[in-house]
Amino acid sequence: MRRAVTVELLKVRHSPVVATTTALIVILVPLLCLGFLGVAENGGVGALGAKAELLVAGEGWEAYLSILAQMVAVTLFIGPGVVVTWAFGREHAEHTFPSLFALPVPRRSIAGAKFIVLLSWGALLSVLVVAASALLGLVVGVGSTADVNLAADLARLTVAGFLTTTIALSIGLVASIGRGYLPAIGAVILLTAAAQVAVLFGTGGWFPFAAPGLYAMSGVEGVTQVGLVQLLLVPLTASVAVWATMSWWHRAEVV
Repeated sequence: MRRAVTVELLKVRHSPVVATTTALIVILVPLLCLGFLGVAENGGVGALGAKAELLVAGEGWEAYLSILAQMVAVTLFIGPGVVVTWAFGREHAEHTFPSLFALPVPRRSIAGAKFIVLLSWGALLSVLVVAASALLGLVVGVGSTADVNLAADLARLTVAGFLTTTIALSIGLVASIGRGYLPAIGAVILLTAAAQVAVLFGTGGWFPFAAPGLYAMSGVEGVTQVGLVQLLLVPLTASVAVWATMSWWHRAEVV
């Protein structure tokens, strides 16, 4: 397993997909949060202004963090979902999967190594995007920090981001069974839409793909509060998907 983790880590380190996804999320998310806050506070017009008003709750840091929570809920599922799609789908799209049968390392271990590396990357990404957003907010001066418990809010957003990247690991099962990129990308889009629908119907807390986003927005008026049991469904669902993916890799045949 250690050798498999080392190999997968090298793949991730040299992957333009991972590098691009990381850079886009860490750079664009803070800038988008600041941009939407500016539009909302300065009375933007048109579709952008209307969108900003929907995203913003409160003012100052409260508003900035509410936007960040929504960005984390979406970008930290779509971005890592794409990376997970690449990690598992490339073995089929680039026709390297049959060669894995000749390796001394079990295919189950290779799939497990992918998950270990991706989970670690997801944790790092969550910390980076929240830290970058907080730093930008402090440098620009979006408001007084006296009205918010900044440390606690940032910690909650980091945990929510990590839970979101964790549930994104389930896309690996779709990429494996679908033997390629397209089924997994379709699953990312469908699950993102399903999470929005679940929230609209008030059942988002029990839908593992929506619960982290609701947890990130805890305290925002009108947002359903998420309990511990509901949050525990997130790692539980991800664990089942990881186990199913590793089992599939163990039993898969060359076609």
